[in-house]
Amino acid sequence: MNDKIFKTINKYNLLSKNDTVLIGLSGGADSVFLAEFLLSIRNEYNLTLKAAHIEHGIRGEESLSDCRFVERFCEENNIECFTLHIHAAEESKAVGLGVEEYSRNRRYEFFNSIECDKIATAHNLTDNIETLLFRLARGTSIKGLCGIPAVRGKIIRPLLSISGKEIRDYLNSNHIKYCVDSTNSSGDYSRNHIRNNILPLFGQLNNEYENMFLRFIESVNEDSEFIENSANQAMSSVYDGKTLDIEELKKYPVAIRKRIIINYFSFYNLKLNEFHLSEILKLLYKPSKTQISGNIYALSNKKSLRIADVVNTAKNVSYISETEILSAADFLNKCELCGKKFDFYCDCDKIVGNIIVRSREEGDKISPANRGCTKTLKKLFNELEIPVEARSQIPVLTDDNGIIGIYGYCVDERVKTDESTKNILIINVSAEDNT
Repeated sequence: MNDKIFKTINKYNLLSKNDTVLIGLSGGADSVFLAEFLLSIRNEYNLTLKAAHIEHGIRGEESLSDCRFVERFCEENNIECFTLHIHAAEESKAVGLGVEEYSRNRRYEFFNSIECDKIATAHNLTDNIETLLFRLARGTSIKGLCGIPAVRGKIIRPLLSISGKEIRDYLNSNHIKYCVDSTNSSGDYSRNHIRNNILPLFGQLNNEYENMFLRFIESVNEDSEFIENSANQAMSSVYDGKTLDIEELKKYPVAIRKRIIINYFSFYNLKLNEFHLSEILKLLYKPSKTQISGNIYALSNKKSLRIADVVNTAKNVSYISETEILSAADFLNKCELCGKKFDFYCDCDKIVGNIIVRSREEGDKISPANRGCTKTLKKLFNELEIPVEARSQIPVLTDDNGIIGIYGYCVDERVKTDESTKNILIINVSAEDNT
């Protein structure tokens, strides 16, 4: 078995001489085997060994007994031991997480609080198979089929090429003691169901199924690495530092497109599930938007795909407007003398009632001057390529008969100036943020 372990260590460069290695030591068979292996190479690698144990407060005296076992093991083998006591069942409910997820989070939080070069966990081939099947049942991608990584940051997993049975057979034949977690036989946890009920069925089909899974996982990792490298190389041609170029992105195979999109969103600490990814791919062919999380959206126009924080801030903005009325002649003179361009002006005599400045509302429509058409503001803003997140901040001007213009962009056909215009109304608008 050592040959298999060293093959994994060397392949992924898991250990270096003089490393300080923290062992995640539960007291169970896998972690005891990992500790025994690291003890066997401690002198050769000049390793400093530490151990971390979490007592989860679930199994009563059995759990406390495991903790004492770990402390004795560490004392007998000159391993510095760190322990943490939690009440996983109660604490997980308080934060709205499942016991397994909460315990995992606390475990790695504890591990990372201890000074070391490497954190060694005892995940083995059987654990990897269980993870793969669990992800398949819940839905996953090729990345999910890669299983548990051998290395992630400081975390190393040297035992991924050997099975749980091999580990127990070795410990039992060498009379090495370890703890047995009584909850391992419980059907209350998803992984236990896979381990106790599903994996034996694979064994009936092929008693070498674990090695077949190992080959499959290695093959998937190789394919995934190729796709990842190809996507990284392609990134420079599609990413300008802010957005993805849609036409360039569409030149690549779907597998590369997906990975580029996943990587792009990861720059902003956003994880995409399969639904999000499929919706974003549609944006490459139809300008639109799709919600990712909360106010975060993926947006596309004909040219680019981008991420935006879309917040309707219209209710937090009031507008300050100043008006000036000039004769047509004075208006022309002012334009000629000052070279001034106005963000909004219209025929004053065509205004009906009072003028109000507001943000856009659902169903707003306008007939842009000299266009011979009527369109919603949504279509107009799309046409003008105004960012979605900025649209609620653009002032809309209305009189008693409806919209007379979009400040800074267009005037409505109804109030435009023409040869008959005598008086011109100029409006200057500024936003006052009340937040």
